[in-house]
Amino acid sequence: MRVMRILAAVVICAVAVSCWAATYYVDATGGSDGNDGLSQATAWKTVAKVNGSTFSPGDQILFRRGGVWNESLVPPSSGASGNPIIFDAYGTGEAPTLTGYAGLAAANWTLDSGNIWKTSITATSFSYVLFGWIGSNGTVGSVWGTKFTSGKSALVAPYQFYFSTNVLYVHSPSNPATYYGSMAAMLMANGQMLYI
Repeated sequence: MRVMRILAAVVICAVAVSCWAATYYVDATGGSDGNDGLSQATAWKTVAKVNGSTFSPGDQILFRRGGVWNESLVPPSSGASGNPIIFDAYGTGEAPTLTGYAGLAAANWTLDSGNIWKTSITATSFSYVLFGWIGSNGTVGSVWGTKFTSGKSALVAPYQFYFSTNVLYVHSPSNPATYYGSMAAMLMANGQMLYI
């Protein structure tokens, strides 16, 4: 009889915990970070909102299918053994896409000094810049830049960059987006699109 009571208590606790779990929705086009995220109609908009929120074991965070976020997902909370925090999709269509990519158009660049150009990027940190190139025979490609952490004065050659306080600095003889053919900052945490 005692075993039955203990088993009943365990089942009741498991049901209670699952009832407390919340489901959050994220919609890149129809959401708003001012919403509570607790329904499709009140979905959040950005991955940054997810990264800045706290979740409990059993919670689900669902990204709308067909949505594209140029951000990295860095879950701020952990689940528990047997009761994880779940990241998944809702709706119909293509799987959600988290690219970590931020295009850097020519109009966004300004000359800082000498061969150092700058542009604003809203990010706490990132480690990669993808520089485009066009070969003498017309072939196109890309190369990862070299990150410097000692300051913008260290930038003395092509494909070098420095990032500080939401400003990206790159070495370029002219506007980087036209000189290199294309530019993209990869807003990846620890070199990954998803960091758990």
